[in-house]
Amino acid sequence: MELINQFFIIFTMLFAGEFISKTFSIPIPGNVIGMVLLTICLVTKVIKIKQVEKAANLLLNNLAVFFICPAVGIIMYLHMIKLEFMAIMVPTIISIIIGLVVTGKVVQYIVTRKEGI
Repeated sequence: MELINQFFIIFTMLFAGEFISKTFSIPIPGNVIGMVLLTICLVTKVIKIKQVEKAANLLLNNLAVFFICPAVGIIMYLHMIKLEFMAIMVPTIISIIIGLVVTGKVVQYIVTRKEGI
């Protein structure tokens, strides 16, 4: 019963995010908004970690299962991906580089700020 309650909390946040996304026509996916809501609730201690820990660990331990459908989709459209390979790879590589640089700068800023305190 505890696991069901924990999944209920997680799915409530997911559905709340979907509701917000659809109701206010926000161009952010509902699942992302739901995860932000869950994070805010965890940080503010509205939801305690123990209230979702077992369900979250179960999902994390079985994470590989969630990649089966996307992998099958990639295999099904492999011929199209081959035709547009460069158009896919260039933005992907640029995005990765930008993400790494921004992450590095944020970490440097946080470290220097902590050292200054």
